[in-house]
Amino acid sequence: MMLEIQQRLRELFNFPSEEEPFTYLLRHWRQFTSQAVALEWERHGSDYYAWWKDYDIKIESGRARSREMKLRFRWPRGGSRIIGRGELLALQARAQQICRRGGPHGAPFVTEDEPARPGRPQRRLHLTQFRRMKNHESARSQGFGAGYEARVRPLGADLHGDHALFLVSPTGAFVLVGFGPDYNLTALANFWRGNLTNELANDLHDGDEPFAVRVRGVPHRLEYVRLPGLAGFVHTPLGEVYLCLLGDDDVALVLVGEDGAARCLFRGTASQANGHELLPDEVPVVLLERPRPFTPETVADAIARQPKLDPAIRDHLAVLVRAARDELGTEYARHLVWALVAAHARGRRTPVVGTHTEVFAWVLEQGDMRTPPKERAGRGALHWLAARSPLFERAVVKRIAYWKNHVEWFSEPNATCIARLSTRAGKGRVGDRQDQ
Repeated sequence: MMLEIQQRLRELFNFPSEEEPFTYLLRHWRQFTSQAVALEWERHGSDYYAWWKDYDIKIESGRARSREMKLRFRWPRGGSRIIGRGELLALQARAQQICRRGGPHGAPFVTEDEPARPGRPQRRLHLTQFRRMKNHESARSQGFGAGYEARVRPLGADLHGDHALFLVSPTGAFVLVGFGPDYNLTALANFWRGNLTNELANDLHDGDEPFAVRVRGVPHRLEYVRLPGLAGFVHTPLGEVYLCLLGDDDVALVLVGEDGAARCLFRGTASQANGHELLPDEVPVVLLERPRPFTPETVADAIARQPKLDPAIRDHLAVLVRAARDELGTEYARHLVWALVAAHARGRRTPVVGTHTEVFAWVLEQGDMRTPPKERAGRGALHWLAARSPLFERAVVKRIAYWKNHVEWFSEPNATCIARLSTRAGKGRVGDRQDQ
């Protein structure tokens, strides 16, 4: 498979005949991201200034009596954006790291897109000013929002051939929207801009489907790469993973392990590559089968065998479903917990959020339940779970109850989750007596 990728890259670009195309790109990427940078800072008053290539870099003092400072990059064509906040030495180190990686991702903040004042509509800047960049990837680019950028880049040396449209966030995460002629994609960029959850946020939301791969179900977002033939890169526990562009909706994921050898993990469409599990055979299919009979004991035993769950979460969920018996809605609580565990094992990391009807409609779609619960039983199941587990929460918006589950904690619980689990464990017996 790697031979086919090498051959395809050679067809698209003018690589030296004595070089293997992917090896050539890999060497240039590493040189590009590890270039020596020695910023010389000048102090003027309470602010610090440095210059790198065409970028002006400034570390601004914060509010009075505050040690927090702001790192600001100013673009060559005008406009700036705050890249980070913190203490002086940390911001100077971060500025050097950003420069070593070729400069900040995205574009400067667009003042026309500041949040609208109450009673006034928000002004929109249409993406009609795409300019061809004079760099390695030769992309047409246009900035928008709080540092986001649309990039339409050619798939080969021919700048009049097919292109790919990317929406790049300030952190370098990206959405690969699609492929086609550049004039179609520049028009499509404004439509896709409206699909973003919040273009004024610092990064893409999970619902925007940023490009990522999964290792044991845990997503690892790729960082945008500004080199022809390569579109993304990420460090994973297995090694470095690169996204290669090979043609119209033709991409490949290439793994470079500790031995330095390149190996093709996947070749196909972009939608199939996004979210691709790098270790698909680690969870045996038998562990994903619905427990039979569906009793508290069999469900708890099935959860206890799941390898992708964090041990603390696995124990907590097993105890939870063992206790789910003989109360209103507890049978459906077991169905919901098992559906979430099975979906997590298949790679899902996005919480299921909605009313009780929407939550159990999702459970029904998973095939783990034949009929939805009655309204009282569905509400009872969610109330029962929220009262006993920090993984389930309830919020009221305009007098409507919405329910959320923290699936993102199933593999990697944060400190808040661990603290809540400890608190619930300490109060478990008291809570049980109160419920009785």
